[in-house]
Amino acid sequence: MNRRDFIAGAAFAGLAVAANDARANCTGCCCGKDIHLCLQWGSIPTADDFNAKLDYLEANGYSAVEIPTGRTCEWILEKGEAFGKAMEGRNLTCATLCGPSRFDYADPKLNDAEVAKFLPVLEIAGALKSPGLIICPARSKPEVGLKELREDFVTNTGKRLAEKAAKCGTAIVLEPLQRKETPFLRQVSDGAKMAQEIGPGCKVMADLWHMTWEEANDRAAILAAGDLLAHVHIASRRTRKIPGSDGAADDYRLAFKGLKEIGYKGAVSLEAGWVPKGKDAKGKDILPDPAERHQILMRMCALLRAQWAEA
Repeated sequence: MNRRDFIAGAAFAGLAVAANDARANCTGCCCGKDIHLCLQWGSIPTADDFNAKLDYLEANGYSAVEIPTGRTCEWILEKGEAFGKAMEGRNLTCATLCGPSRFDYADPKLNDAEVAKFLPVLEIAGALKSPGLIICPARSKPEVGLKELREDFVTNTGKRLAEKAAKCGTAIVLEPLQRKETPFLRQVSDGAKMAQEIGPGCKVMADLWHMTWEEANDRAAILAAGDLLAHVHIASRRTRKIPGSDGAADDYRLAFKGLKEIGYKGAVSLEAGWVPKGKDAKGKDILPDPAERHQILMRMCALLRAQWAEA
């Protein structure tokens, strides 16, 4: 057994109890009619400490956290067990796991390696009772034709991951991107159709930043996904900063209306950057400090909750 498999096995063994405990203690909005606000791990404005970050989420009305896999899955394999223990007894749930992925190589061995990389991650996702692992089938310029890529993902690479995910009680969650990032999967309805073809263990997500450029109607896109929708990302609609940064453009009510109509109870998770305060002497962006970030996030939460109520 290699080190990666050992770490994954140890993490898996210790996480199920923690996840069940967290889910049993959850009294947050994930169980009700309110918006289920979530931060990605790196967006939480505290020191990089499990308890500090999770304490912040609980103290400020969030009900979930989205965690990274790491570029080579190192974060979740090495830190998953500690994360699970830190979640014990909290009114928080684990949202999706996120990390880079691609299955568009011309060499089948590279695609097989990508599948193998995520198999232990799916075991951990299942143990954490996460709704799934975010997967982007292709990036930038695929090395194979789009028809060939789609067929292989639906019948082979994506299918194998979904079957593994289903056995673990979780899913792979397809993320439609925008045309600057991929020519392959750009609309929520396309992702939902692929998920239907792949079958159990495959879901789709909606990223409101990508949808700004790719969807004619947020509500229609979300309705097309229906109960296959497992996760939502949110950012300001012009510059991909914290919601509220782009003024009147940051209107999410049509999307929220769709989420309410399908009975969505998953996370609405921040995936965005910070508006710079200016430039330093070397021309680098000066970003808000942790106290300022907290205030920005509080204003974001107020905006999103108000729009959810109006939707």
